[in-house]
Amino acid sequence: MFDSMEKKILKRRLILTTVIFFFLCGLGSAYYSTQIGGSSKAWIIDLHGWVEGTEVSISSKVRGELIKLTVDESSDVKKGDLIAKINSERICSRINDAKAQIREAKAMHEKTHNQVEILESRLEGAKIALSLAQERSKAKIRQAKARLEAVKATRGQAESNLSKARKDHTRFRSLAKKKSISQSEMDSVEDEYLVNLAEMEKATRGVILAEASLSLAKSSLLGINLRENDIRTLGKEFMAAKTDEKIAKAVIESKVAKKNEIETAFSDTIITAPVNGTVTDKVIEVGEDVIPGTPIVVLTDLNTLFVKTYIEQNEIGKIKLNDPCHIFVDSFPDRFFKGQVILIASKAEFTPRDVQMNEYRSTMVYKIKIGINNPEGILKPGMPADVKLKWDTDKTWK
Repeated sequence: MFDSMEKKILKRRLILTTVIFFFLCGLGSAYYSTQIGGSSKAWIIDLHGWVEGTEVSISSKVRGELIKLTVDESSDVKKGDLIAKINSERICSRINDAKAQIREAKAMHEKTHNQVEILESRLEGAKIALSLAQERSKAKIRQAKARLEAVKATRGQAESNLSKARKDHTRFRSLAKKKSISQSEMDSVEDEYLVNLAEMEKATRGVILAEASLSLAKSSLLGINLRENDIRTLGKEFMAAKTDEKIAKAVIESKVAKKNEIETAFSDTIITAPVNGTVTDKVIEVGEDVIPGTPIVVLTDLNTLFVKTYIEQNEIGKIKLNDPCHIFVDSFPDRFFKGQVILIASKAEFTPRDVQMNEYRSTMVYKIKIGINNPEGILKPGMPADVKLKWDTDKTWK
């Protein structure tokens, strides 16, 4: 009976001790939560989230086989570091073909340019020859006109002399028939008449020859017209050659632009890091075919790390942009990292499933981002983080 009573007493003591133990544990947990894990200060809001960063998807602009990949997941890279190389044999072949086409285009341009120079020289020579021919023609016509005027004047004088000699001859013949003059006088008058008649005939022939010379001189104008027509023809050929030269030059520019485009594609086969960061995902392996726009690796920019978290709607009115924050991570329990509010959502949303609230899960929350000062680059994306946000800047942290 006494054994039974002792057992009951011991059992009650054990139960009481267990209850006291768990009560004390609960008090300790509450104290830790209040003093260590949480904050008892009204001007500080405790938040939870994960370190994230701006993701940069690095892809190729050209299609081809991935022949080199210098990074792996978790690799740290600096801006300008080589990430990957794409097989460039086809592009190199296209570049060589483009260079050959440029050489052909330059040869054609040189040919057309030479043709332009030849026609230009011929055109200038034809213009000079035309100018000289015009001057000679004008001089010949002036000379022919002057000679014609001179022989016409001579013929006029000869006509006057012949008219007087004819009258004297007629009158003296009448006197000779009447025996009023001697035969020698008659012979002298008749000789004078014959001389003037011969002079008249000579002057007439001179006029005819002068008129023929003038006609011949004027006929040189037809040659000038032919020369002018040749110049117009050469001018058209020259302009056509100039057009051909411009076309040939445009072809060169087009071929050069095509070559530059292909060379740009060649440079695109060498892919470098656009920012400092950490490789968070490797999508393609060496030997696979790369499609333009398809990510090869995903790089997280370590210079723009932030904590994305959510704040209850009854607290949202307290915070503003640039409010200071202290960020704590498990990897560095003895220190904190400074940060500030860089984004406050303008609209509330339902609490995401993976969000932890300090006391309870609010139905509606606002997303905010806390920018992190990470000069040493020791914080990495994916780290869980606790955030203490001091919304009242007049208060101190302690």
